[in-house]
Amino acid sequence: MRVLIVDDHEIVRRGVRSLLSVCSECEICGEAVNGEDAIEKTGQLTPDVIVMDISMPKLNGLEATRRIRQLFPQTEVLMLSQHESDEMVRQAFNAGARGYVVKGSIARDLVTALETVSRHEPFFDPSISGTERCPPPHNGQEILQRSAALEQALRESEELYRSTFELAAVGVAHLSLDGKFLRANKKLGEILGYSPSELIKLKYKDVTHPADLSAEKAELESVVAGETEQFASEKRYIRDDGSTVWVKRTVSALRGADRRMKHFIFVVEDITERKEAEVARSRLAAIVESSDDAIVSKDLNGVITSWNTGAERIFEYSAEEAVGKSITMIIPADLQDEEKEILRRLRAGQRIEHFETVRVTKSGKKVDVSLTVSPVRDSRGVIVGASKIARDITERKEAELAQRELREQLEARVRERTADLQEKNAELSRHTDLVRELSARLLQSQDEERRRIARELHDSAGQIIAALQINLQPLESKVEGLGPDAARVLRDSIGLVAQLSRELRTISHLLHPPLLDESGLASALRWYIEGYADRSKIAVDLQLSPDLGRLSREIETAIFRMIQECLTNIHRHSGSPSAAIRVDRFQNEVRVEVRDEGKGIRVGPRALPLRPGVGIQGMQERVRQLGGQFQIHGESKGTVVMAVIPIPESSASSQSSPIENGIAV
Repeated sequence: MRVLIVDDHEIVRRGVRSLLSVCSECEICGEAVNGEDAIEKTGQLTPDVIVMDISMPKLNGLEATRRIRQLFPQTEVLMLSQHESDEMVRQAFNAGARGYVVKGSIARDLVTALETVSRHEPFFDPSISGTERCPPPHNGQEILQRSAALEQALRESEELYRSTFELAAVGVAHLSLDGKFLRANKKLGEILGYSPSELIKLKYKDVTHPADLSAEKAELESVVAGETEQFASEKRYIRDDGSTVWVKRTVSALRGADRRMKHFIFVVEDITERKEAEVARSRLAAIVESSDDAIVSKDLNGVITSWNTGAERIFEYSAEEAVGKSITMIIPADLQDEEKEILRRLRAGQRIEHFETVRVTKSGKKVDVSLTVSPVRDSRGVIVGASKIARDITERKEAELAQRELREQLEARVRERTADLQEKNAELSRHTDLVRELSARLLQSQDEERRRIARELHDSAGQIIAALQINLQPLESKVEGLGPDAARVLRDSIGLVAQLSRELRTISHLLHPPLLDESGLASALRWYIEGYADRSKIAVDLQLSPDLGRLSREIETAIFRMIQECLTNIHRHSGSPSAAIRVDRFQNEVRVEVRDEGKGIRVGPRALPLRPGVGIQGMQERVRQLGGQFQIHGESKGTVVMAVIPIPESSASSQSSPIENGIAV
């Protein structure tokens, strides 16, 4: 029996080779380090059985098995993996594998499994419950279709990964611990006036304004020391042409599994225009404050919101006395209806041209004034108040011609101020959009970090523990000759290693379930709910649309995280003995509903408003970023969380798998 060993970890391959050395019928004809290598070696070496790992770079074991069974149908595949879920076993046999062994059991079952599979008979690891329920593999046409879809998704994912960094709307860079640019995108080059290739020859101090350099150095040192993981501040950079550019710069730490710093991540936004606008606003405020005229603003209820020095001089009230009071305090009793008409016209969107009237001061003296009232609008164009300019014209009669000229200047100032305020509102609107964009990137980064950490756990600690099990288990049969104390210690050690392997695998899967990438939302949900129900003792009824199929990675991740968060809240807070989940796919949308029978959210006229926590806000933001709708309803008993997410036309037609780089976590 010729055997090909396929695993991306040399320590595991060495352990398998050692175990098979005692089998006289086994001839190890070669080794491969990933799925692509396995396909090539199979064609060269024609093995009878392939011992295949699932989670590997370039091409995972499931896809490699599909291709091998198509190209070399006489070669059998025995899956060897850390995954113990029923769903993963189903996917392995659907891919064409003949047997499945968990790495923690290979010292006991590997030789038997190889002999069984070599006879073209199935082998199921006895340690996995429910494997007898695994469905038979799909037909060859379906396997080819799924393989093509997987390859297409892989190409799209790789292209997305490459383009995200370069096409970001903000400057992004990676910096080494000594401050050297390791990588910079095109946008950062545009902000600083350098090309990306020129930037990687520089350090951050080469482009930092000298006045900001010491503060920059202190902030970076605090990140390296672990005092903070991220900070944001506004600073100045020096462009290649010597000009100064203001930026808002966010710096994050990228650490390895051992928590040691690898490099910094810089996200840079050009805020030069905003800084210039702030200077303009300050200049405008100085003009308003220094004006001899009374410049007053009020809301649509006539309540004063600002009161300049000119108003203090003319009406004798200080700003502290006036702000927050009704404007009617300076209107004579016989002219109160005049203010009502002004407010009515403002609400109708009308601008009130200047007119002459009478106002009363704090001391009761009546003052002839010329008034101009203009509506103030928010960023949506909605009128929220008015700006009023009052000029004392008591002594104007003898110089009326000159005062008409000054009035036009003031009107020009009002128009300028209104335009500046509108510009400010537009700037605030743009910043709101940027915050939402950054929130989306934060959620994406969080998901990618979960995937990376899970992969790190699998590729480092998980594989080492698997190798340790391989080395320890053959000693179990020899414990009787070691004495009772040594035998007990050895058995305890083997048990502890197995427990550590299970706990590490559980943590890795909860961070990012491999089935979400490798088999899709339906498989990942079934796996997660099986484990959740076992851990929490809460019965979960899962109903999935028969034609759910594959969705885009963003939609599948959002739905999985939403359901994960809901079930966590049910376990922690609701006290419900059960939960019901529905995921229905329609032509252009997916509808998700999670329902429990716990104590629920208070409802009725006396109920307090719902104050969402971080988890609920995260669910809301994920759904919003996908253009969907999110709702939470409290009932007399229990809570219902619902989401409706649109399916983009391209996603609905392709139903491709979002595996990134062919690596399963």
